[in-house]
Amino acid sequence: MPVLEAYVGTARAARYVEQLSSHFAHQPGGMRLLAEAPGELLIDLGPATWRIVAEQDRLVLRVEAADAGQLREVSDRVAERVEQIGRRDGLRVEWHSVGEDG
Repeated sequence: MPVLEAYVGTARAARYVEQLSSHFAHQPGGMRLLAEAPGELLIDLGPATWRIVAEQDRLVLRVEAADAGQLREVSDRVAERVEQIGRRDGLRVEWHSVGEDG
């Protein structure tokens, strides 16, 4: 399964996870929260899943999809959303491919 990861530097990672948790509780666009733990979310995006983890100084984003075309489309939407909510802090998402076991 194709996988992309991004590491987004921010001192407010936990706050962003909290904000996204509230957002996905409403299941926007059919997206739904699959799992939630302190500082971590797993979101069902339909053709893909999105894991968000808050670390001390960064957000770790991981998107997995059934095929590369879906992965690119979903990762673009995820990046747009994260950059939108983090625009005041200048958050930037840069995806990197990882191995299937990575």
